[in-house]
Amino acid sequence: MDNSTFVAAAAHDMKNSVSVIAAYLEDALARMAVTDAGPPSAAAQSTAQALYETQRVNGNLVQLMALFKIEEGMYPFEPAHVALDEFAAEMLGRVAPLARLKGLDLQCDAPPELHDWVFDHDLIGSVVIQALFSAVRYAAHTVRLTLRASDGRLEIEVADDGRGFPDFMLEQGFPSRQGIDTRTGSTGLGLYFARLAARLHRHGDATGSTRLANGGELGGSRFIVQLP
Repeated sequence: MDNSTFVAAAAHDMKNSVSVIAAYLEDALARMAVTDAGPPSAAAQSTAQALYETQRVNGNLVQLMALFKIEEGMYPFEPAHVALDEFAAEMLGRVAPLARLKGLDLQCDAPPELHDWVFDHDLIGSVVIQALFSAVRYAAHTVRLTLRASDGRLEIEVADDGRGFPDFMLEQGFPSRQGIDTRTGSTGLGLYFARLAARLHRHGDATGSTRLANGGELGGSRFIVQLP
């Protein structure tokens, strides 16, 4: 077994353990919500922060494993018809416990006539969930998931009313693999993976893409995936 295969196998084992921890934390938060009255207790806030970090690590491990399989030609890329109302409900449901504890308004904006689209559910779902967790962390009051069709493409946007992306992130966009950013301590894995996952989706000459922006109706950050 070479080093990359060993790392991928270890990441899989770690992901399973982290998923179990996240499930326990979600259960603990649910129990606190039932028993606590008034503002969230210090214990609930600490548990929520632990859940956020656990979900972030879990998402990184999922993307790391997928990235390994993609680059080794082993990923079972399987675009299929995805019911968009169910997809949106699933994505928002994953972040609902944290959003509820923070008192955030989770919104979904999708026209009823937009029924389904063809894409790889697991790849794009991983990207959207990570974007939603980030939005929940930085939002002041509102997080919105928007799905719309534009010029023959599906646009999936995660927006919040926080301070928005810093200028250097907007200038940098979606980084290549270039190590740790000394300004943030981040590897940029999530943004790199998002761009790769989008670009795997092709239809004719059209290719999926990703974009970062600030502003819009909520005034904060906007993370956008476009799929042909």
